[in-house]
Amino acid sequence: MDMLAKRIVGFGVALGLMGGFAPSAVAQDKLTRVRIAYPSGGICCLALYGGIQWKIFEENGLHVELVQIRSQIGNMALMANEIQYFSGVGPASVSATLRGMQSRGVWFASDQLIYSLMARPEIQSLRELRGKKIGITGLGGTSHVALQIALEGAGENPKNFVYVVLGGPQLLPALETGTVDAAIFNPPLDFYAKRKKFREVLDVGAKVKMPLGGLTTMLSTIRNRPDEVRRVLRAMQLAKQEVLRSKEKSVAMIVKQLQVDKEAAEDTFEALKRTVSGSGVPTREGMELIIKSLQAAGQFTDRKVAFEEIADDRLAREVARELGYKVP
Repeated sequence: MDMLAKRIVGFGVALGLMGGFAPSAVAQDKLTRVRIAYPSGGICCLALYGGIQWKIFEENGLHVELVQIRSQIGNMALMANEIQYFSGVGPASVSATLRGMQSRGVWFASDQLIYSLMARPEIQSLRELRGKKIGITGLGGTSHVALQIALEGAGENPKNFVYVVLGGPQLLPALETGTVDAAIFNPPLDFYAKRKKFREVLDVGAKVKMPLGGLTTMLSTIRNRPDEVRRVLRAMQLAKQEVLRSKEKSVAMIVKQLQVDKEAAEDTFEALKRTVSGSGVPTREGMELIIKSLQAAGQFTDRKVAFEEIADDRLAREVARELGYKVP
């Protein structure tokens, strides 16, 4: 499995380099090289894209290579030090930590999920979806766990639905062709689903106040390379600030990186503004919600989990104070 992870990571890095995500060869020699993996492109990765496109990582002495891989492979790659950071703090990453992976969540991108369950037009309600197929991007991931919690909150039994795992780009085509009867989307795909007259039957984000996006890294990285971690967090936080500061520049970046039209990009930008985390410091409330989501899904139900077991907010606090945020 380690060799598989290395091959996949190597392929992902090659794609990242081909996509123009690397500084010049001369500049690379003076920068600290780090690899950051992400499971799928979307609103949660806008600070990451901005940090590279606007050279914020370079300004903080970093040469960042982006790698797109599934969460499970990302966990193996983190343990093998083939990647140094994974873009995400959620049920999948926290579950891996609780199962023995020596990792911690170190930064939050957003304080709230932005997910919608969209159904075919002839389906009027959740009740009509019972026994029908719902497209999701992965079992046990943030969208799947959040959907289960939201269904329960709406008075439905999650076991009454059929879940079909698809890649992110496959969700909308599958809904259009009838391969699935509903699918869970976040921006910008929810915008396109609404444009095609699909019906929102459940606002998942409104029922599950869980963080979306962030950064997870190994304890060994925190302990042995704290300066590197600070610079990564500083660059991510500065990139997030820049995304919010300039709508025009950010919309152009969203159009380019997410390959959407301007109207969808503007909709995505407005959704980000409503939910983005201020200081980026992982919160106890946010991590507790992730634990509750896992327990609601039947995992770790007999375990009391301390914040320090799954998150380390010390370096993010240092960065936040340096950037002028008021944090305890």
